Amino acid sequence: MRAHLRFLILDGFDPDTGELALRVAFQAGPEPGMDLIRLHLHLGRAGNALDPLSRQLRTHVQMPVPPLWEHGLKTVIHAIEEELPGPEGRNPLRYLWVRTQLLHPAEAARSTPNHPVARQVEILRDWANRLDQEGQALRAAEVLDRLLLLAPKDVASLAYLTTFFRDQGMAEEMAAVAERWVKAEPGRLEAQLRLGEAHLRLGRAREARAAFEAVLKAQPVHLLGHLGMAQALGMLGGNPFPHLDAAQELDPAATASVLRETFDYRLLEPPAGDRVHPLDALPPLLGVSGAEIQDFLQFLGLPLTGPEGSVRESELARWVGVMNRYALLPGGLNWSAPTPRRLPDLV
Repeated sequence: MRAHLRFLILDGFDPDTGELALRVAFQAGPEPGMDLIRLHLHLGRAGNALDPLSRQLRTHVQMPVPPLWEHGLKTVIHAIEEELPGPEGRNPLRYLWVRTQLLHPAEAARSTPNHPVARQVEILRDWANRLDQEGQALRAAEVLDRLLLLAPKDVASLAYLTTFFRDQGMAEEMAAVAERWVKAEPGRLEAQLRLGEAHLRLGRAREARAAFEAVLKAQPVHLLGHLGMAQALGMLGGNPFPHLDAAQELDPAATASVLRETFDYRLLEPPAGDRVHPLDALPPLLGVSGAEIQDFLQFLGLPLTGPEGSVRESELARWVGVMNRYALLPGGLNWSAPTPRRLPDLV
């Protein structure tokens, strides 16, 4: 099967070097997926600026430069050369618009040059939707990122990118986009939830608490709002049980699943002078076997954050309290922490 050109996307222009960065996406065979050719066009030099692209296409896909790409690139290059002599011609921010340009090899209606901004937004959205349907989530996210340069408050794109970064485990990026989503759509509870979740992943429990407070203020019986608030308070050393009790009433199965599988029992700031217990001391302390301790560590979230692989007593007490209160183990654990020497400050 002959290679099939998909699109050409511009990555930016550097006014100091005169380099126009771009990528060509093509499908080499019948299998799903795309290959990429990355290259730079050097503007302001003798000869045809499109020659590097022509050579790469002949080498990799045995095709000439499509006329639509040639016309579109010449349009972009002309616009760049018109701007360069201006007072801001060396300011890279001046050329952010370059990154919003995407060219289809044969359909002008699916290429962004020569269209007004509103139409460019819809063209990029259509590309993102098609790529997402093809299972190309990374490419779809990249196109939506470019769309947001044209429409910074496009809530559909912000929601998609928040979910994408969440699925990729990219907490910093998730928090940044979710914060933009909250500002663009303040009443959207999902945006607040995602912002709170991102802050939790980053260990920013106070910021997470504020996000979940906003959710519960708008909807006091929101399951995920209570679970998120319990997590934030727990990490801060506060009392998570009122919110866990509320979540338990709303959906016992979902609450038990979270407490077993994803709840984080660590304290961001353990109390001063906190006792620690080595692993080999836990079986007699809790009345279980060493194998059960390993299961607790691996499958039930028992935190191992003390020095030299020990368990902090404050975290152990919280974990045991949750396991017993919500009957998450076949049998209860007959242990409670000694009264601490110093009560933690209220959060």
